[in-house]
Amino acid sequence: MNKVHNINTLYALLLILLGAFGFIMRYVEMGDTQFTALIPAVFGLILLSFTSGIKNGNSVIAHLSGVLTLVLVVMSVVMLSKGFVAEFNLGRKQIIFLLVIVGGIYSLQAQFRHFKAQRKPKSKANLK
Repeated sequence: MNKVHNINTLYALLLILLGAFGFIMRYVEMGDTQFTALIPAVFGLILLSFTSGIKNGNSVIAHLSGVLTLVLVVMSVVMLSKGFVAEFNLGRKQIIFLLVIVGGIYSLQAQFRHFKAQRKPKSKANLK
């Protein structure tokens, strides 16, 4: 289960579920729709569409997936720090940001290991 495309798929599904959960809970609690809660779901859909390219070894799509994941993690860290400074509590939004960050770090770690493994054969071939 440690293949990069599987981890990307799991992270994408996590993002879709978290975005849908945030959107639905906002509607249930406050009775309004806040479409910014769907931002993780949109990122998840994009990452999910990258899965077949990653599985087929397309390095451009794999790198785009890594950059997109990194952007999402940085954005979540910024938003989480704002939430902690303003509210000093661990609410629904903060838990979602924490899950996005932890899942993103796990996904990025797998992607970096994969990129590093792909570079080794190329560097050994250049030495010969």
